[in-house]
Amino acid sequence: MIMPALRLGMKPVARPYVNGRFFATAVEICRSGLRVLARIVRIRRDRAWLDELPNYLLRDIGIKRSEIASVTWFGGKTDRDGMWK
Repeated sequence: MIMPALRLGMKPVARPYVNGRFFATAVEICRSGLRVLARIVRIRRDRAWLDELPNYLLRDIGIKRSEIASVTWFGGKTDRDGMWK
């Protein structure tokens, strides 16, 4: 349909659904970036909270102090059986 418009001397115009798709994609990229940022903030907050706990409470939870980074980042332990699977 663009060819007849060019023959009449009219400028081709982008179809409206292309602009809508571009806008939807841009919004989704922003939303995914915000989700990643929120996850990083949550991981840092949880890691700081677990670092403040004494060793006996960490044992009650079922993790060692050396496993705090892995538990907060991956959500579970991979090296031994326990609560965090």
